[in-house]
Amino acid sequence: MEEYMNSLLTAVLPSVLNKFRIYLSLLRLLDYSISDEVTKAVEEDFVEMRKNDPESITADDLHRTLLVARFLSLSAGQTTLSRERWLRAKQLEALRKARLQQQKCVNGNEL
Repeated sequence: MEEYMNSLLTAVLPSVLNKFRIYLSLLRLLDYSISDEVTKAVEEDFVEMRKNDPESITADDLHRTLLVARFLSLSAGQTTLSRERWLRAKQLEALRKARLQQQKCVNGNEL
């Protein structure tokens, strides 16, 4: 059974991944904006995150979270970032970082 599932995933996964890649590429072409109000909230959140954890929050983290927020918004049919989508993107990014940290600890890559 396990062998069957692995062969099935091997056959299906590249096709599905390619469809996701095309979908994300198309999302990049859509018009998208961030209101002044949400921009201010994002800036304030970033400053607060840097205060709380200056060692691990970088400009790259902000960029990545904004990108996630953009894709969340566009995939929901919204061409403007809302406060709710921003908060969800922050949550998803925090979960991603926690998984990475957990994986490092499990694999023994960290002291």
